[in-house]
Amino acid sequence: MRMMSKIKTSFIVALILSVLGSYTLLKQITFNEVVISDNYQGWWGRTVADINKDGLMDVMVLKQSRGYGPVNPGWLGWYQAKEGGKSWEKHVIENNDLLGAGDLAVADMDNDGDTDFLSFEGDETSKDTTARTYWWENKDAKNLDKWERHFIGNNPEFVKDVEIADFDGNGLKDVATVTYWHHALEIDYQVAKNKWEKFAIKITNIHEGMHIGDIDGDKNIDIALNGYWVKNPGKGNRKDWVVSNINDKWHNQVYKGVLEWRHNGTKIFCRDINKDGKAEVFISHSEANVDGYPIAWYDRDAKTNTWTEHVVANDYHHCHTLQIFDMDNDGDFDIVSGEIPEHPTKKRVRIFLNKGNNLDWEEQSLGEKGIYNGVVADFEGDGDFDIFSAPGYGNDFPNYTVRINQTKKKK
Repeated sequence: MRMMSKIKTSFIVALILSVLGSYTLLKQITFNEVVISDNYQGWWGRTVADINKDGLMDVMVLKQSRGYGPVNPGWLGWYQAKEGGKSWEKHVIENNDLLGAGDLAVADMDNDGDTDFLSFEGDETSKDTTARTYWWENKDAKNLDKWERHFIGNNPEFVKDVEIADFDGNGLKDVATVTYWHHALEIDYQVAKNKWEKFAIKITNIHEGMHIGDIDGDKNIDIALNGYWVKNPGKGNRKDWVVSNINDKWHNQVYKGVLEWRHNGTKIFCRDINKDGKAEVFISHSEANVDGYPIAWYDRDAKTNTWTEHVVANDYHHCHTLQIFDMDNDGDFDIVSGEIPEHPTKKRVRIFLNKGNNLDWEEQSLGEKGIYNGVVADFEGDGDFDIFSAPGYGNDFPNYTVRINQTKKKK
């Protein structure tokens, strides 16, 4: 009887601790904010990489030549992190009054061990203007202001999203793009060194929101966009991509009788959150002030090719930042999100801290001033993740900042 009593007592104690644990507040994350630039420059395209290999993450930017805000001159370049991200030095790769895109990317395009740029010329104000894709070759590791431009190909109009990966398994980097109104996923395959072939897939009402990952666990890099996933056919096959729905509410919204892009804009992030060898897909609504849209992640049932939605937070409008990283260094993935500064009523910037089961989240506020196209990276090289924050897309929000995570320093 005593043994049974001890077992019951142990079970009850474990149950209580488990219940209490699910309600335990996670450690508050603190940040120090550093201003990179206080001059609005239309940085729609932005990404991060350690360009000079000093252990600090730098910020790559594309200053728009046309579109909203200042229109001349445009430039492509990067801000070099110094003093652990406390100061920043501007480097201009090229001044060009035709530069324009909603995204840019970096990768080692020629497999020579350094980081190259990929960007675009295009006019956001016209859907009839052909855009051009280029990559800028890093020519001299000792002179990081010396770059050479190479042409990849044309796009039907202004590029909204770009991702770089070796999609066909030939050891060379390929380029995937999505444009404003054309409703096609376009892949420029690098079939030989700097020799390109284009393949396009028409997909209903895609516009904004694309990321890549191995969604089905077959070791090929797939593409998620606007509530779709597009399965990579695998090594040596450049054509037989298969398009499936994740959830059509992200691309079927009709406004004034048409499938209007602003009501179907998204942010997408692929991350293997449950560590099963397959990337889950995170989605938020990036543009319209529409009730009912969550920040959510989707888990795929391989047998039925159906998806289960897991809601993290309801009613997030203009949620133009969506990043999935371990922000508190506890071994699971958290969510960095935020609404744009131009939102008429709400400008929330938030971290959703994962309580360990990927279903329960603790919301931590990072302010009510909004964030546009935020990017998470370890800028100072100390093992925790920081947040690059662009302002909005107008002169009312001039500061470009990095929030430096203080988590690592406390240990």
